[in-house]
Amino acid sequence: MSAIRKDLIYTTHIKARALTDYNIHKDMHKQFEFQKQTILADELLTKDEKSEAIRILTANYDRGKLVYNKGTRRVCENCNQKCLATLYCEYCVRNYLKNNFSNWTSGNDDIDNLIQKCQLETLLSCLLYTSRCV
Repeated sequence: MSAIRKDLIYTTHIKARALTDYNIHKDMHKQFEFQKQTILADELLTKDEKSEAIRILTANYDRGKLVYNKGTRRVCENCNQKCLATLYCEYCVRNYLKNNFSNWTSGNDDIDNLIQKCQLETLLSCLLYTSRCV
């Protein structure tokens, strides 16, 4: 596997966003597809760098789908729930966190209860544990 040039990947993301005509690509789904094709067409990136760039783009797209609760849902192969995210299942992440509540504490029961409540009620909390940005 070749070395990944993160600065070039970052620059390619900026270029893909800059080339996006928001009058043509009016929703996040069309914007994602255009930006994905822009990355794939970039001749400066290696195959591994394109894969990493697409992974980052998809993570950002997943975040948008969760924030706006919009997009095509897929059935998770683990829990059989209909989830929005592509790179993970927001319900599996929530269940993982719930199953591990007893394994951590802040030392303050009120704070622990608030964090647990937020993790159970908010799909977006999954992003804190699964999303990585450049």
